[in-house]
Amino acid sequence: MLSTDMGLGMVIFGVTGALIGFYLGHWAVVIAGTVVGSVLGAFIGKLGARHFFLSVLVGTIVGGLLGWFAGGAEVVRLGAGTGSAIGGFVGINIELFVRPR
Repeated sequence: MLSTDMGLGMVIFGVTGALIGFYLGHWAVVIAGTVVGSVLGAFIGKLGARHFFLSVLVGTIVGGLLGWFAGGAEVVRLGAGTGSAIGGFVGINIELFVRPR
């Protein structure tokens, strides 16, 4: 059964994979990134990592905006892709502190 966390992970990681594929400019990479991201997002969602997903989402938005301000529209996709990766690292640390011991 698909939980809310799994669906959230599939959407966020699928979009992240698609953004990286769009930046690389090849449709096969867009499709592969979307599929791999969705599968990975579902797996992580099954583990219940909601804070992780939210930090990836915030990282994607902030990274895209920073890329747009710094280098224009051509850099938005790169900023969003790298922002989501940095957001993921931050999310892992948040999960370590928030999770009860």
